[in-house]
Amino acid sequence: MYLSRLKLDQKQRETLRALSSPHILHGAVEQSFASRDKRKLWRIDWLNGACYLLVLSEEMPDFSHVVNQFGYPSDDKSWETKDYSYLLSRLQEGEEWHFRLRANPTRSSFKEKDSARGRGKVYAHVTQEQQRKWLLVKADSCGFTLKKDEFDAVHTQWFRFSKGTGGKEVTLRTATFEGKLTISNLEGFRQTLQSGIGRGKAYGCGLLTLASQRG
Repeated sequence: MYLSRLKLDQKQRETLRALSSPHILHGAVEQSFASRDKRKLWRIDWLNGACYLLVLSEEMPDFSHVVNQFGYPSDDKSWETKDYSYLLSRLQEGEEWHFRLRANPTRSSFKEKDSARGRGKVYAHVTQEQQRKWLLVKADSCGFTLKKDEFDAVHTQWFRFSKGTGGKEVTLRTATFEGKLTISNLEGFRQTLQSGIGRGKAYGCGLLTLASQRG
């Protein structure tokens, strides 16, 4: 696995358009790899006023076209890619880590059916408290535990966009979580890091990243 980070030029009109329409960024990420069927997770991060695209992938990316469209083509170090296997191999059960997750917290109502799919309708969790409860419930099956006073939903946002010209309208509610977690099931947690959490993965949701609490 590889974790890559690319700085985006938020002053460009095309970049601003892509940031408001995750479908565009999804397409750009997909074009960065030789295989379209390989697993990928991505997320937009903001750090000290700068905007970054994070991508976790099974194969090495080539972000040249993304840099030309949305980044800084004149920068010799347009993106950086690191081997993710080192982090996965050194994780231990019981460890505490700082984390960040951008997710699409939802619930399914089986009383109401989606006429197109015949399944229960999916609704977004809208309030901060609903979103926090959603992650607390998810945590156990994802291989980690949370304490109620050690994490929060620090940002939430609605997205409404079309899947291409004349495509289906998509409405998406995202929540960015930050805080501290404890690894409770090592193999389950490793799987979560690689496969993501929740819905909306094609649109920049699900990627869980860690930062060490040491020093």
